[in-house]
Amino acid sequence: MPGNSGQPDDAKIADNLRCAIELTELGLRLRSAVLQQNKPQGDAMVQVMREIRRAKEQAWQKNHS
Repeated sequence: MPGNSGQPDDAKIADNLRCAIELTELGLRLRSAVLQQNKPQGDAMVQVMREIRRAKEQAWQKNHS
């Protein structure tokens, strides 16, 4: 078994981790923006969560294709 066989996997894991961190940061910014609008949180937060979910799904599909 070659010693460097894990490098491509490590690179992919690192890339996925960077994407996850970026998505988390974006989600927190979206949430903060919604909360600062001083509007009822119901519909706005539902929309934010949908956008976060959609972005995560797109990133996941992009990384697995």
